[in-house]
Amino acid sequence: MEKLLKTYFKSEEWLKDLFDNAHDLIQIVHLNGTLIYVNNSWATLLELDPQDLQGQSLYPFIDEADLSHYIHYRNEVINGITTDKEIVFRLKTKSGRRVSVEGFVSAKVKEGVPLYTRGIFRDVTTKLKNEAQLKLLNHELKEREYNLQQLLIQAPDAVIVIDRESHITFWNPKAENIFGWTAQEVLHRPLSTTIIPVQHREAHEKGMKRYLTTGEAHILNKTIEITALNKTGNEFYISLTISRTTTQGGENAFIAFIRDITEQKNNQLELERKTKELERSNTNLEEFAYAASHDLKEPIRKILTFSDRLKDRLKGKLEEPDRQFFGRMENAAKRMAALIDDLLTYSGVSRGISYFEEVNLNQKVLMVLEDLEVEIQEKGAQITVDSLPILKGHKRQLQQLFQNLIGNALKYSKPGITPQIHIGAQILSGSDTPLDLPAEDRYKRFHLIEVKDSGIGFRQEDAECIFDVFTRLHGNAEYRGTGVGLSIVRKVIENHKGYIWAESTPGEGSTFKILLPTD
Repeated sequence: MEKLLKTYFKSEEWLKDLFDNAHDLIQIVHLNGTLIYVNNSWATLLELDPQDLQGQSLYPFIDEADLSHYIHYRNEVINGITTDKEIVFRLKTKSGRRVSVEGFVSAKVKEGVPLYTRGIFRDVTTKLKNEAQLKLLNHELKEREYNLQQLLIQAPDAVIVIDRESHITFWNPKAENIFGWTAQEVLHRPLSTTIIPVQHREAHEKGMKRYLTTGEAHILNKTIEITALNKTGNEFYISLTISRTTTQGGENAFIAFIRDITEQKNNQLELERKTKELERSNTNLEEFAYAASHDLKEPIRKILTFSDRLKDRLKGKLEEPDRQFFGRMENAAKRMAALIDDLLTYSGVSRGISYFEEVNLNQKVLMVLEDLEVEIQEKGAQITVDSLPILKGHKRQLQQLFQNLIGNALKYSKPGITPQIHIGAQILSGSDTPLDLPAEDRYKRFHLIEVKDSGIGFRQEDAECIFDVFTRLHGNAEYRGTGVGLSIVRKVIENHKGYIWAESTPGEGSTFKILLPTD
């Protein structure tokens, strides 16, 4: 080997120094595969000393999977079949690592007889690893791009992509279905002359110009309702969401998700129309109720006035049956007046609440007790009130609520027994009540307000019907009333997004429980 090596470098000793210190991997191999020479770079790659490699066979250092390929390639070179084809194969290092090298093998030929081969290679392990990762990444990107494209193609909404010049670059099948244009008909056409109605085109063009100039786009990532045109020129309602995206070339573009909401919009418009009609009807009904109440109460007032005058004129001439007739007539007129007042109040609370304000329930109850002072004193009622909350609501309606509940407690007290009325409050969760509340209210916090009395009570099976209009569990001979008071209470509670129920036992009093939201 030394003789061969000296023969190779005999003419130019400086060449060996150059090879020894070259960055490339250089080898000289006997025809039988024995290493005649390897430079420092080759030995370093294999984690061995160059002297240890000389005289050894090259083949054990080649990965078994690449060995036959390398031998075949080298034989072709030796036999003069090819001299310009690069080969890539893997080498095994002393520590067992696999490194990839790439390069050429050429044959030294003298008088037509090959003497040995020369090889020059470079370490491409990192390069091949990066290329493999890049290939994998490209594959993943292409797969993702394909999946995204399939997702957009199969999307339940119309998907349209436009470039910076507002030309259509993507049009999925749902867009074909909604607008009537095929993708072939609209691709690369301006969006504004395809589906945008004339009255919206100027705004679209200004928006695109503003974006190209400043990068600002007002409607990005917002869902708006607008009209669009189909292929036949008919205008219809759509729900539109626009986001920024990029083309394969990295240029800015816009992607629009569109849904045909014509049916929903028409239903909404029809609902708005009917709501306006209902509002007009309610206004007319209010005007009628006001006029009717005025017209009805005036005759009642006259009946009572003329009844008093007639009694004065016939004073001393009336017998007991006559006085009873007068009494029954006056009571009927008073009941009619009370009924008209209650119906007007019920009509008022049925219209809902136009605004909320801070209401101190302690003050409202105090005002009610002042209004009922005479009846409270007549019955000797004992009324206790705990500290009540301050909440958002309608002052007049909440006062009416306590007016009716306390008034009922006084009205339906036991004859000859001092009425006991207690009003208390606490905060609890909707799930802590016996009510089957909607899901959104089960864990909401409420003010629980209880109005408890010691009156005559009622059967628990009647606890629901007592809130219906004109429902009375007792006749007028026993307890006077119109059957509207508790209906008003329930309407007030509904207007405040709350709940009310009653618990009672005949002869043992009643408790009305009210839930009002804490916020």
